[in-house]
Amino acid sequence: MAVLLVEDNARLSASLARGLGECGLPVEAVRTGLAAIQRLTGRCDADAVILDLGLPDVDGLEVLRAARDAGVIVPVLVLTARDAVRSRVEALDRGADDYLVKPFAFEELVARVRALVRRAAAPRWGALAFGDLRVDPASPVVRAAGKEVSLSPRQHTLLSHLVRRGADTTTRAEILAEVFGYDFDPGTNLIDVHIAHLRRKLAASTTKIETVRGMGFRLRADGQPGDVGA
Repeated sequence: MAVLLVEDNARLSASLARGLGECGLPVEAVRTGLAAIQRLTGRCDADAVILDLGLPDVDGLEVLRAARDAGVIVPVLVLTARDAVRSRVEALDRGADDYLVKPFAFEELVARVRALVRRAAAPRWGALAFGDLRVDPASPVVRAAGKEVSLSPRQHTLLSHLVRRGADTTTRAEILAEVFGYDFDPGTNLIDVHIAHLRRKLAASTTKIETVRGMGFRLRADGQPGDVGA
């Protein structure tokens, strides 16, 4: 297991690398956005990436965009001092799998990185289908209403989970465990943000993601009754 750390603050980078290494998470550190892009698009053998947004040359969001555009699917945890909801949503929309606002507890960082790695290493299944949705676990591109839609790794994992459950309701706790790898509630709106992104990207599909109030979410294909709020 190896973690690529992209952090320009030398003191923080060294501290994180030392602490993560002691927790069994060896770190390779780079300090610029360009170095991160070159490393990720040239040789992406890391199990996870910890990405600071406030880099001196290229903004971390641009690093994230370049990596995802190049087909890099390694899970990315964004570290940011930008605590506005819009900043966090933008990071997730660019393909981040999780985020953590500075200052943060080191123990939480370790737990989140391990959760990302567990999800990335989870077994893959064959192609899945529900309604007009078709999901191939080996490809970031899904088909909705016969058209190709590109998803971030986390969105892909979430949609795969929903398709496997189909019309059955999946709870928030199940999504946190199965999709995010959390056995605890991180106290954020991660699920809602990703659900919103999926709904937007799959707007042309006749299969809808419904919110089951007080419980969780389920899929409804065209023609099925819908008695709960979406």
